Amino acid sequence: MTMDAKHLREKAALCFRLADGLSLNNPSRFELMQMAEEFKKRAKELETQTGQQRQTQSIEPEIRRKQSR
Repeated sequence: MTMDAKHLREKAALCFRLADGLSLNNPSRFELMQMAEEFKKRAKELETQTGQQRQTQSIEPEIRRKQSR
């Protein structure tokens, strides 16, 4: 199963909600917060990577047209 950025952001939101329900001194709260931040980071990286791939794909036909002239 591939994870898209939306899925990762949903996981981050879930971790934040779960952490919010725990007491401030609960060690699990800290772990959930770390997990949420990691999910957000991975989502951003995936969006950046996907954006770069789309940009490359949109440029390729233009490059081919220029080369065929």
